[in-house]
Amino acid sequence: MKIKERLKLNTWISLGLIALILLSMSWSIWEIRRTEQNERLVDQIHKIVFERIMLRDDWLINREDRARIQWYAKTETLRQLLESASQKLSGKEAIDTLQNAKYDFEATASSFSVLLEKHKQGAVKKKVDFTEAELRLINQVILKAYSLNDSISKLHEYSIRTATTARDINLLLIIVFIFGGIMAVIMNSIAVNRIMTKRVGALNEGIAIIGEGNLEYQIDEAGDDELADLARSSNEMTAKLKHSLTSIENLNIEIAEREKAEENFKKISFRQQALLSAIPDIVMEVDVNKIYTWANEPGLEFFGEDVIGREAVFYFEGEQDTYDIVNPLFRGSEDIIYVESWQRRKDGQKRLLAWWCRVLKDAQGKVTGVLSSARDITENKLAQAEVKKLNEELERRVIERTMELTAKTAELERVNKVFVNREIRMRELKARIAEMEKE
Repeated sequence: MKIKERLKLNTWISLGLIALILLSMSWSIWEIRRTEQNERLVDQIHKIVFERIMLRDDWLINREDRARIQWYAKTETLRQLLESASQKLSGKEAIDTLQNAKYDFEATASSFSVLLEKHKQGAVKKKVDFTEAELRLINQVILKAYSLNDSISKLHEYSIRTATTARDINLLLIIVFIFGGIMAVIMNSIAVNRIMTKRVGALNEGIAIIGEGNLEYQIDEAGDDELADLARSSNEMTAKLKHSLTSIENLNIEIAEREKAEENFKKISFRQQALLSAIPDIVMEVDVNKIYTWANEPGLEFFGEDVIGREAVFYFEGEQDTYDIVNPLFRGSEDIIYVESWQRRKDGQKRLLAWWCRVLKDAQGKVTGVLSSARDITENKLAQAEVKKLNEELERRVIERTMELTAKTAELERVNKVFVNREIRMRELKARIAEMEKE
């Protein structure tokens, strides 16, 4: 068995012990509570029996209606208590004693009720001595009452004995479970300790021999626990170390080649870093989550030293669809995408940047991010906007001037038409005048 399983076994034994103790305590508490309830019920019955006897004797001496009525009430109460006890009490002794008590109760109740009915105060005008038959009936009632009281006393003793037994059983169960669980844990712990001491000693000895340089030594791998696994791993490690020592020269050559490759890589990295730093434009790199991971000097100058680690959208100004435009790059597109985006400079000023974006991939072709270069075209855009505004103003003025000239031309044509018509009319009048003079 593995050491881990033995330790788990100790844990489960402890948990099982706690569960058994809790269950036994729960059962014992329930049993003790039940026996205590039965004891209180028997005490109440015993009290009612005594009060009923007192009321009987009171009536026999004084023959008052009060005693008779109270005796009937106590009798009914006692009947209900006996019925309740028959449902709650268990055990052959308790059931037999209760049956005797119910028999004696019914006998006393029926016999004494007959006597009470004969001697109702309302039915007789004066107290009459009991007849010989009635005296015999009274003697029978008293004997049955003593028998009833004796049965109730036995029930009381039985309930006390049952409660004591429940408490004793509870204590015994707790002692047995605790002692048994502790013994099981101790025995399992001793077994684990012996195994650990023996196996760990052998393992330490073997490791010491291997550490001295004896790579031919093999540690005993017997067993199926964690120490056996550790011994097998140690032997495998020794074999690999032995193999590595035999090829130390090849390893040195490989290390030299790796160092040379790293040196070349550093040179290339420094060269690329210098080239990117020398570019006057902003150069930024983001990962697949669109978080800035690198920036050249112009980029740091524009966005600030804290730009690394922040998402690109943090510097966006206003609503824009930049992410939608460059999203094909993050899906692996090899195209260079151009996009214009309003960005917030580190001094808080709003600037328009023209971005040229290109995807970055690793050796397996997986997208690792996007490299982008940007140029501030705010002034150019403002100049273009100003030129456009001037052109629009010039065009508006040309249109207004053209409309004015068109209106004046139309007015001149109208005036000229009026003068021409007048000239024609004048000629016609002159011709008519000439004709009239001839006549």
